[in-house]
Amino acid sequence: MTSSTSSSNPVPNASRHTRSILGLTLVLIVAWSLAVKWLPRPELAETNYVANRLRIERWMLGPAASNVIVGTSIGGRLLPAYFQGTRLATLANLGLDGANPDTGLSLVLQRPVPPARVFLEVHRLVMPPSDNDRKLLDLVEGPGMAVAQALPWTRADWRPSTVLYGWLKRRQSGSASAPPDAGTASGPGPGIDPTWLDRVKKKIETIEARGSKVVLVRLPVGRENPKPGSPDPLVEAVSRLGLPLVDLQARAERDGVTISYTDGLHLAPSSAEQVSKWLSEEFP
Repeated sequence: MTSSTSSSNPVPNASRHTRSILGLTLVLIVAWSLAVKWLPRPELAETNYVANRLRIERWMLGPAASNVIVGTSIGGRLLPAYFQGTRLATLANLGLDGANPDTGLSLVLQRPVPPARVFLEVHRLVMPPSDNDRKLLDLVEGPGMAVAQALPWTRADWRPSTVLYGWLKRRQSGSASAPPDAGTASGPGPGIDPTWLDRVKKKIETIEARGSKVVLVRLPVGRENPKPGSPDPLVEAVSRLGLPLVDLQARAERDGVTISYTDGLHLAPSSAEQVSKWLSEEFP
């Protein structure tokens, strides 16, 4: 009799423990959902993948933005906080780590409400998209985006680790700064894609037909900058698009401003803030 009673006890006990764990989990989720609304929204993340999720989810699921910068991890350094108090205070950022600007154009087209302006970074624009670009588009088209829309607490900018990372970075530097790079968008990259002009031009025409204005942006890229006074093959190539170009590398040379980089390629926070101010002054 004793043996039978002791063998039947673990089942209800296990059930109670499961319910307790589920109840505690629900309480923690609700508590964090309330607390996170009062915390600063992170502009940076602890990994490149989470940083891309952060920008893509905000673009796809957040309030419609009047302006957006589309590009690579170079443009990703121009954080929205740097534009506060300027003409581009509503700028969204689709500068995606390890991506081609072409991917950002695809994301602009997926947003029902078109922005007034699309600032298209020219770095890597003439090169072919990679497997990483396909993965980023899969992220948007996959079930995860639907889950993020239905359950906001699953989004990247609600992750406790990401919120803490963003808060610590602000405390350390007085302004947001970027995490160490993991090899994305570094080096000369692949050669020119012979299909780039037709592919990119078609997307730009579609975007402008929806009422947006597309402006090309040349950002300083450290070791990949042309020598001062020498021809810039990239600028010559993108001129075939027939769009206005804001050349911020030329602005730095003209003003005699020394640009700082975290790794010889990506803008350091102080220079990213300066370049952001230039962009807000110079766009047509």
